[in-house]
Amino acid sequence: MKKSAMRRDFYDAAAVIAGSLLFSASMNMFVLPARIVVGGMTGIATVLNLFWQLPIGLMIILLNIPLVILNTRKFGRDFLLRALAGIISTSLAVDLITIFPVTITDPLLCSLFGGVTMGAALGILLSRGYTTGGTDLVATLLRLRFRRVPLGSLIMLSDLVIIVGSAMASHDFDGIFYSVICIYVMGKVTDLVISGQRRAELAFIISGRPEELPGLISGRLGRGATLLYASGGFRGEDRRVVMCVVGKGELFFLKKLVAEFDRSAFVIVCPAGEVLGEGFNAEELRGESDQASPKRRTK
Repeated sequence: MKKSAMRRDFYDAAAVIAGSLLFSASMNMFVLPARIVVGGMTGIATVLNLFWQLPIGLMIILLNIPLVILNTRKFGRDFLLRALAGIISTSLAVDLITIFPVTITDPLLCSLFGGVTMGAALGILLSRGYTTGGTDLVATLLRLRFRRVPLGSLIMLSDLVIIVGSAMASHDFDGIFYSVICIYVMGKVTDLVISGQRRAELAFIISGRPEELPGLISGRLGRGATLLYASGGFRGEDRRVVMCVVGKGELFFLKKLVAEFDRSAFVIVCPAGEVLGEGFNAEELRGESDQASPKRRTK
């Protein structure tokens, strides 16, 4: 138990440090030199810096604190601590860690590389439950009033208002396109970092000898398999279908195993967006569940 908690704390600290460094690199190397305004409180802080040279990190903290406090009523004390840790660490890194060299100033390249590095930073932080604040907190509050509007749409709308507002204030409407590119790339990379390691392949195998396959898959690949009851659509015969989840690198060996076992087997493969449980981040899940005991939960 103690070793698991120490490992979890180590991963949390590493995520905060790595995420803060990447966030600072994204802002100081790409976003600020190209005068790109991203969404959220970071975008507002960037506009304040462009007009009045106010410290971006300090402005991000001041703009996010009211949002964090309001959202704490809904998400609890653990959210408050992790949100403050994520916001303060990334904001201070932007203001204090300015050693990163500016090698390119082309707006298009900066929007691409800035989106990649910021997306990686956000993905690392969010995967450990930390947040940098921003329009997701605004959208969560707006959702309480506009319940029928999807949360993703509220986030995009909030970002769009900030980007268009900054373009009108600076009279730089070309910057809107670079901001959109940066935000799009950032979102894609964030999703990839968060779920990339947990993605797997789901295979359905229809064979004339389904009872033998689970043992074979377990022995060769070390993966479990489940027998599902099914009925043939043409003849109406009852049969059993083997369902198995494997990592992307194991899919080739699964298909090879099935082909050697039964050349007439029918295999359907589809992506599994996220897999959690035994064999897929099981230790991390157990550690998180130990931490979130009923006595410590806050509603």
